[in-house]
Amino acid sequence: MIFGLRPVQAILLYLFLFLTGAFLGYLLEVLFRRFFTAKKWVNPGFMRGPWLPLYGFGVVLMFTVVVLLLYYLPSWSFYNPYGFYDFLGEARGACVADLLPIAIMTLSMILLEFVAGLIFVKGFKVKLWDYTNMRGNIMGIICPQFNFIWFALAVIFYYGLNPFVYKLAQVAYAYMFGTDGTPAHFGFIFLLGLVYGVILIDFILSAGVFTRVAKWARKSGLSARYDEIRIKYKEGVAQARERLQEAIPNPVKTVIENGIEKIREAEAKPKKAAGWFSKLIFIDPNKQKSTASNYDEKGRPVSTDKKE
Repeated sequence: MIFGLRPVQAILLYLFLFLTGAFLGYLLEVLFRRFFTAKKWVNPGFMRGPWLPLYGFGVVLMFTVVVLLLYYLPSWSFYNPYGFYDFLGEARGACVADLLPIAIMTLSMILLEFVAGLIFVKGFKVKLWDYTNMRGNIMGIICPQFNFIWFALAVIFYYGLNPFVYKLAQVAYAYMFGTDGTPAHFGFIFLLGLVYGVILIDFILSAGVFTRVAKWARKSGLSARYDEIRIKYKEGVAQARERLQEAIPNPVKTVIENGIEKIREAEAKPKKAAGWFSKLIFIDPNKQKSTASNYDEKGRPVSTDKKE
């Protein structure tokens, strides 16, 4: 099924796999940044929709590496659980040969992350991820610790996910183009094109927001007028808050003030320091920082031009 496809079929199949990886990667990053890095709910992508192209490219890249190696090097006895890869024939267990596709996938993902980081940092002036507080980092874009995570993900993908991705590709192919008398489902292909149209518009708008619109606003003085309006708005909000506070009964004020005081006391208590192992291996104590500053109050990436 995978090999011998017509160009249009191959493109549509890869578009489906790319979209699946981009969406699942978005969910993974949202949870990871909420609980481990930014410590708040943020939109981790450059675009506004629930998709991260880096993971889409990653899934397509790793899937292609595995399938091509297994197809063109069948004598290497690569992993084939329960005979999932129909072109390999018999089922095979794990072996030393599996290190080749795992190593290629790991290096490919590191390179992909570095190139994507350069594009966003240098081209769009945003830091979608920031490893400057990690030991051994390069330009804050890649670091040994997360390179190891890519290795772990490559192992998980190779042994646990790729056989199912291959089966998913077979099912998607049969659904889109039909097999053995089954009619093609052109509605699904139309829906896929519609989603990519939304993604394209999302990218165009996001790129304009971070680059051309920002530069034009600075040159035209619009940003200065915007700041003036924002200051007046904040003053109006402050005055409204003062009037509201004056209208609150004194007993209620006392309860609120006591609650605020307890919250401040809890925040003032010293935080538990990171473990010695974490500091030794992962965190550079001279560069400790929170990635939360890379996002605005709406959870969107902040332009480095704006931060400077």
